[in-house]
Amino acid sequence: MEKKIIKLNQEYTSRVLTNDILFLQYEFPELEVGRIGTSLLGENIPFLKLGKGQYKVMINASHHANEWMTSLIVMLFVEKYLWLHKQKKNYKTYDCNDIWNKTSLYIVPMVNPDGVNLSLQENRVLHEMEYCKLWENKGKDFFKRWKANIRGVDLNLNYPAGWEIARKNKEKKGVTKPGPRDYVGPNPLSEKETIAMYQFTKIHSFDLTISLHSQGKEIYGNGKKNAKAKKLAKLFETVSGYHYTEPEYASSFAGYKDWFVSTYSKPGFTIEIGKGEEGVCLPLEQAKEIYEEIEEIFFIALDEVDEA
Repeated sequence: MEKKIIKLNQEYTSRVLTNDILFLQYEFPELEVGRIGTSLLGENIPFLKLGKGQYKVMINASHHANEWMTSLIVMLFVEKYLWLHKQKKNYKTYDCNDIWNKTSLYIVPMVNPDGVNLSLQENRVLHEMEYCKLWENKGKDFFKRWKANIRGVDLNLNYPAGWEIARKNKEKKGVTKPGPRDYVGPNPLSEKETIAMYQFTKIHSFDLTISLHSQGKEIYGNGKKNAKAKKLAKLFETVSGYHYTEPEYASSFAGYKDWFVSTYSKPGFTIEIGKGEEGVCLPLEQAKEIYEEIEEIFFIALDEVDEA
């Protein structure tokens, strides 16, 4: 690609995402854009649709605020795929025109826009912390490790899949109220963001989902109960160098992937991108390398319709 819209030199707030989507729409009219809902502070939670096939794949990113790098990574892929389709070019051995026709790709690039903006210390969000007075006077650096939404709920612990077990596990560790991480919420689907994801998934009944998180260079799936999921996970592992792991059931509750797999019995994956300082977002200078590590994973996921 000669001129790229998605830049690697800026922190990826919801405002940057919104501008990037507008430029992509102008450059690639075939890109469909909508929203799955809004955040507590009224930020749109956009979705993008690429392709027109019956097979449906959904990729989501930034459930966790300090993992905003995942939004940047998935948008790099969006631009690459759109460019390849427009230029009628293939990616390695993957026929992008054929994939476009047989697969519909839905992307929710930023599930938690309020949290991302807070983690990146946007002034327009910092003053909204009246929603949760718990962490006043902590200082701006405190928010660099923020995972939750603006109400202090960990969105990836708020889905109706073993939520009660997740609550008990976190309470044993002393997490009983809103905070930067690990609070499961007062009940499943207590947050606008998780309700939006839940309803969006119910409407489309995706055939496969990938949730991007950070960090660890690991792939979590449901291969123990799904042969296709196991096959895909092994392919993902081969092309990325990431380690495929089947987590113990007790450690895997109330996340989006857990709910999707338990509800639909279809392949669902969590991909933990990159490695860096624990609890802090990965540095921007790693973005290009991380994207190149996992780029082929996306094409594999889109091209597996014949195995469905």
